[in-house]
Amino acid sequence: MSSSTPLDLNATSVIGLIETGAYPHDILLNFARGFLPIEQGEVVAVIAYLCASTDDEVATTARQTLSDTPSRVVVAFAENESNSATNLDLLARATNDNFVLESLVRNKSFLDSSVAELARRAEAHVQDIIVTNQSRIIRAPQILDALLENPRLSPDNRRRAMEVREEFFDKKARLQAAIAKFDLEASEDEAPMEAIADLLAAAEAEPQPDHPLPELPEQEKKDEKAQSIWAQITQMTVGEKVLLAFRGDKTVRSILIRERNRLVCSSTMRNPRMTMTEVENISGMREVDQEVLRLISLRREWMAKYPVVLALARNPRTPVGVVLPLINRLTLRDLKGLKDDKGVAEIVRTTARRFYQARQKNA
Repeated sequence: MSSSTPLDLNATSVIGLIETGAYPHDILLNFARGFLPIEQGEVVAVIAYLCASTDDEVATTARQTLSDTPSRVVVAFAENESNSATNLDLLARATNDNFVLESLVRNKSFLDSSVAELARRAEAHVQDIIVTNQSRIIRAPQILDALLENPRLSPDNRRRAMEVREEFFDKKARLQAAIAKFDLEASEDEAPMEAIADLLAAAEAEPQPDHPLPELPEQEKKDEKAQSIWAQITQMTVGEKVLLAFRGDKTVRSILIRERNRLVCSSTMRNPRMTMTEVENISGMREVDQEVLRLISLRREWMAKYPVVLALARNPRTPVGVVLPLINRLTLRDLKGLKDDKGVAEIVRTTARRFYQARQKNA
């Protein structure tokens, strides 16, 4: 490699020139040996490209050069998210180094389609990395299908792949049937599954709940639709409830927001159909988990509404750490009511009293 690198040359431009036949055989052999007037990292991409050359001598030389290149150099290239998806794919096709392939799978710039192609031939170590990357699999189910087609798939990874299919796809299909049955109007486009990938992963290890689903409020017990949905939910696993909470309509949300399982009620709060009116009502509920109230406090658009702030401040279930910063936002009238409210924590009343007295003096 020359000491001075032409500014207009990089892996992409060199590969483009090779494809046009701009270089004779002896120059290509030098390139295959790693002698290129470009940066070291870029050299890896060109060598990977030449590994698939139709010229057997060039391809053999390139494969030997790639094998002799220090592992840290190739892994660094594979990890670099600024590299193009095309160059990363070339490397995946050219190497069998498990450490390099593992780095590629973890690289966000490595396309899902490339992961799927790799999954069909990967060895056990790389299979393990692929099957545990659940966010990719949820986004691109073809990766799981490709992995299961791999003739070298280890028994342990096959078991894990089947568990992932059952948890994230088979159960989902059954749940979608339930959603259609109750006309809950779920929309794949409106609610991408990636938004609850962490909750679904946690639900996979969650044991079956040993407590019953909270009863419907009295006003909802007369609603036949709510009763039917409630009965269906009582038969669901935690993972199914998480899915339904994220996909369901207002009736479903009103039921599952009271769930004692934090994964389920958290998923309900991530439902893209959640309205401001619902948030205001939930902020004042005393039967919801504290995590629900904390999640409300983290959404800027919700906390911009004064009724939500007031409801959280008045709710004895709201964590004190959430309430205290809100007190100074209350009006003088609401401060007066809060300082005398024996239903809230003493520190909340004391803080409200202090702000109330300070405001009175300033007035």
